[in-house]
Amino acid sequence: MYVSPSPDGHYAAAEKIEINNVEVIPREDIGKADYVEKFPLSRGKIPGLEAPNGLRLTETIAIATYLARIHDVEHLLGDGTFEQEAQVLSWMSWANQELLPTLAAWYLPLIPFQSDPVSASPSSIAQGRNAALALLSTLENYLKGNRYLVGHKITLADIMVVMYIARGLEWVLDSHWRSDHHAIMRQFSLVTNWEPVCTVVPDLIMVEKAPDIVVGKES
Repeated sequence: MYVSPSPDGHYAAAEKIEINNVEVIPREDIGKADYVEKFPLSRGKIPGLEAPNGLRLTETIAIATYLARIHDVEHLLGDGTFEQEAQVLSWMSWANQELLPTLAAWYLPLIPFQSDPVSASPSSIAQGRNAALALLSTLENYLKGNRYLVGHKITLADIMVVMYIARGLEWVLDSHWRSDHHAIMRQFSLVTNWEPVCTVVPDLIMVEKAPDIVVGKES
């Protein structure tokens, strides 16, 4: 598995699959050239999976679904019904297409020391922040009445949503935000304290105070 130091590989751990990780950090040009040569469709985006049978996959949802299916120890795609699997995939798609890019529009420009930094104006970062907070409010309301995103146990939906929120918690979702979002933080603790996840991701960083949105003067 070609991954960054951020939490990837928890899907494999949950299914008791041994994975050899290769570190790739595209925005710091660490391993990027070799990775793109092996996975040209990735455009440098991680993760990428190279299986013993020669299969090469990119895109998080495809990789996670493949790993969940080949072992199916923890039933991470739901209870086996088409309905639950569709719900799990729907949440995964929402996390990957809506939650992560919206959060990233807020936190990515604020991360220092990148060799390929994101160019953004204060107003675009503020727009990302407002959009991310709106999405997270919707999620908070849903989790107030639901312990799990789908069914009655942890699925890929819970893992993916929580791991993407972890990126926000590291950079912008500070202690004040956490104190106002008890349902999301309950879900976060539930997933991150689950043995298959905490074995792979033992320590998660949480920012105390979100950085101010100052990225120079707007043109």
